[in-house]
Order: sequence, then C-alpha cells, then structure tokens
Amino acid sequence: MPYDADLTSADVDRLLQYLEYFQDPGSVFYHEVNGYMCESEKIGSFRKALDDVGFLMVFNWSDWLMENEIYKNLDNNMDSSIMNADLETLRKLMTSYIRGDRFNEGLFISVCMKGHAAQILLRLRELKGTLS
Repeated sequence: MPYDADLTSADVDRLLQYLEYFQDPGSVFYHEVNGYMCESEKIGSFRKALDDVGFLMVFNWSDWLMENEIYKNLDNNMDSSIMNADLETLRKLMTSYIRGDRFNEGLFISVCMKGHAAQILLRLRELKGTLS
C-alpha cells in the first residue's frame, strides 16, 4: 500500500488490534541483546501493519515537529492534544515518531513506554466512524 493512502475502517481495525498491547503496562516493548535495545516482535508487527495499510505519510516530518512543539518532547503531557487531533495529525505524529526512530534509536520504544502510541490508537478508534 502506498504512503498517504486513504484509510478504510478495515485498515483502522487492523491497527486497533494492537491497542490492548500498547495499553497493557505489563507489555514488553523491547529486550536487550548484547547491550542493545531490540524491539519486540509485536512492535515489528505493528510497524509492518502501519506500512501495509498506508498509515504513514510522506512530508517533512522534522519541520512539522518543530511547528507542533507539544509533540516534540516525549515528556510533555500530550494526552489532550492527541485526543483532540484529527486523522491527518495522528498520521503525521506516528510518521514523525517512526521516521525519527531511524535517527534516534529507541525513540519509538519511548513513545510506546510513555503511552503515546496507545493514545494515538485510542483517538484513531474514536475517528474510525468517519472513515469509509
């Protein structure tokens, strides 16, 4: 599926399968191998699902993060911002975290551990009814 694809309700359902995993405080997001953090198999599966449904977008994500400062610092309380975000913002936010992880290894694990991935999925669940 290409980036920037129109999402269907079925696409969202595929991503929402991971909501419980991201909400469970006992979920293991990574393991250590020879002193390096390695993502769990479930995280890898979620990344693949994001690609498969075309959730991620092509845009200048680093500039977007600079313009949307609330999302830049993972320690910010961004729950209300995420829960009021539109679909495009959710897609840009997830894209920024996934792309940013290439330059800052462990970023996406931090997003998961701080609950931001779960918040994005919760908001996505709320918006699902607006999709075809």
